[in-house]
Amino acid sequence: MEKKYEKFIVHQFDDNYSMIHIEIKDNEEFYKSLFECFFTEDKLIKYAENKFNLKFSPTKTNFTTLYKHLKTYIDDFNKDEYTIDEIQEEMIKILNEEYTIEDRNGKLKVRIDKIGKIGEYIFTCILNEYFQFQCILPKVHLQTSYNMSIYGIDTLFYSEDKEMLLFGESKVTKKLENGISLINTSLEEYESRIKQEYELVLSNRLYKDKLNKFNDKYGKIVDIALDIEEFIEKAQVKNIGIPIFIAHGNQTDINEIMKKLKTIKRNNILRIKYYILCNIITNY
Repeated sequence: MEKKYEKFIVHQFDDNYSMIHIEIKDNEEFYKSLFECFFTEDKLIKYAENKFNLKFSPTKTNFTTLYKHLKTYIDDFNKDEYTIDEIQEEMIKILNEEYTIEDRNGKLKVRIDKIGKIGEYIFTCILNEYFQFQCILPKVHLQTSYNMSIYGIDTLFYSEDKEMLLFGESKVTKKLENGISLINTSLEEYESRIKQEYELVLSNRLYKDKLNKFNDKYGKIVDIALDIEEFIEKAQVKNIGIPIFIAHGNQTDINEIMKKLKTIKRNNILRIKYYILCNIITNY
């Protein structure tokens, strides 16, 4: 099945989606189109306020809000240190292909810029506007430092129609294969990560009034559920989904993309029924 979304062509196969936008001959035009699609004032203010019925108006308050939000993407990058013997050989290979790294005194110094935050932002726009899911809380709002990456689950969404909670994972890589490898590595620990996300975010009373539809429907149940298993039972949650977003730049054959996306592991996590696989092809 083929659909249209903004400037993208969406290819759907079962619950796999690939969103294609390729302008290989003109990098500048490609990135211009990408920013026109996702980085409009309307989309940015909706994300910053976590209210998807907003329209941007040129007020001092709104411009200040956008400026503060955009600072999270454009400030100085940092470097994370990892001990070499703590990293699997496959991960070192991926880091070498995807990032600029330095080896100093037995430690890898990895350049980490804001690309992960941009991926999380674009992913959020797609989940809300294309799939019509409601964002529970943008993860960038939980940062205490501009140099922080998005920690924990990348996106938290709720589908009112499907009565489904969604815990999303996003990766931005040069190679699709690397994105899939990183996703599979994340999914190995996903059950424990979902449990932590429930305890640290969804059941955190400090965030209670900021969780929108989730709090409206489940707030009283969260108050009496000790963990996510008890919450699922008491709330009678029908489905839990894991939407996956991989933005990459080296693959254009839709059949090959769909074939590779099927290699993403589908482990039995809690009561998860299915994954939604989102894939944007970009041009590096």
